[in-house]
Amino acid sequence: MLKIDARAHFTAVAGLEDNEIQLDRAALLIAAETDDEIDVEHYLQHLDNLAQRFDDAPSSESSFGVSIQRLSAFIHSDEGFRGNVNDYNNPANSYLNRVIDTRCGIPITLAMIHIGIGQRLNLPVSGVNFPVNFLVKYGNDRDLFVNPFSGEILSEADCATMFRQIAGPRAKIEPGHLDPAPNKAILFRMLDNLKRIFWPNKQWEEAKGCIERQLLLYPAPELSIQLGNVAEMQGNRELAEYTYAQILENTDVEKIRELASKRLLAMASSNKMH
Repeated sequence: MLKIDARAHFTAVAGLEDNEIQLDRAALLIAAETDDEIDVEHYLQHLDNLAQRFDDAPSSESSFGVSIQRLSAFIHSDEGFRGNVNDYNNPANSYLNRVIDTRCGIPITLAMIHIGIGQRLNLPVSGVNFPVNFLVKYGNDRDLFVNPFSGEILSEADCATMFRQIAGPRAKIEPGHLDPAPNKAILFRMLDNLKRIFWPNKQWEEAKGCIERQLLLYPAPELSIQLGNVAEMQGNRELAEYTYAQILENTDVEKIRELASKRLLAMASSNKMH
């Protein structure tokens, strides 16, 4: 799929109602902007096949909790999906096709495997935008969580412990931290992960692509500031000035307006010095 086609398809997906979005297809469209040879349907069929293999596996266990343990064991032990502990910040870990091919990824893309299989089997499965580690939630009469990086089954108390271990001993889970995330929020986080890799490496065109797609999902003015920043970094003063001017014209958020004004003043001052 050509990059321009991948963007057009993603734009169409971003315009859907959240519950109409096929999450794994949208995730593959993110990857398709970097690889013209990605066959989205091929990878969706691969997820179909994984779900069928799990569904066909013999089991005498029927309780909800045990079935979740079985699914996690199937994904991580039988199929070999695992967290990439040695090269965590490799962009490939954020592309679902590469995770399917290599069986290696980061929490959010590994969660796509859980969610994709679970949804195909009509399990009550969803993604959770937990602050320190994306999680998978299985909700029925009670809630269970899976750390998709390790395959470990977690209770809410386990999640709180993990949060404190990473965020500090006084950190507390806030209301909403363990709620199911909307599909658009999950896609936004995937793009944010990639942007955080590209930005410090000065891969401005790639970072720009992430921001543009984030804007399709949630048109937040702070993202427009980032587009102006990228234009500056690429040496495109005219585009940067236009972007900041548009923010001043169309945004009422005072903090964002202040940032845009400061950048325009800084650029004007720099221009005088030359």
